[in-house]
Amino acid sequence: MRKPAENTDAFLDLMVDWQAMEGEMMKYAEGEAAKDRNALEKTIAQVIGLEARKRCLIQQMIVESVRKEAAHLDPEELESLNSLINRLVENEEKELPMAEAALQKSELFIPRYLLSYLIADLKKGNGLLRQFADELKAATISTSVTSKIYGPQ
Repeated sequence: MRKPAENTDAFLDLMVDWQAMEGEMMKYAEGEAAKDRNALEKTIAQVIGLEARKRCLIQQMIVESVRKEAAHLDPEELESLNSLINRLVENEEKELPMAEAALQKSELFIPRYLLSYLIADLKKGNGLLRQFADELKAATISTSVTSKIYGPQ
């Protein structure tokens, strides 16, 4: 069995500490959202909590891939994951023009800001998912330069 590239103890300590911070932020945001507040405060608190939850999920996957079993995909799983990513990317590409049109029609500060936030989030997420899908495909081709970066399977 190949030894992990990370200094495992130090790496896991950092990941667990970071995850604990995100967990605290989730709890704080949930508490703030539960208070009797106006819709904007409640929504922002919920979004902050969801973002922290998203990071916790990814962090947990990273920790488990070091502690238990390295993340892997067989060809069928890769196809399924690519299908999921492609569906989301296609959906986001349909949503983006709608969001941009809504931004053009909006005149109020808060809706304009929130629409700008959503548009930036759509663009960022779309780019990251496309990059992930491309890197996954390249990493599964044993002769590709990218797969050599990730090491032998």
